[in-house]
Amino acid sequence: MPSAFIAGRHDWGVYQMPGAFERMQETVCTDMRRCTLVDGAGHWVQQEAPERVADLLREFLDDVGEATRS
Repeated sequence: MPSAFIAGRHDWGVYQMPGAFERMQETVCTDMRRCTLVDGAGHWVQQEAPERVADLLREFLDDVGEATRS
């Protein structure tokens, strides 16, 4: 399943367990298309940076849609 991870760079959860963020990218999500930490945002990234989150989601969906049309 194509996956994307979006979080605020200041979200404590990303750093809570050292190494977990990297392991998620390599083992949990086997088709990780993008992994983005948004500058200037914390735990509520979708409320703190809604335009950036929307842009990232559109880019991800465009990439996935393009891959299925190929």
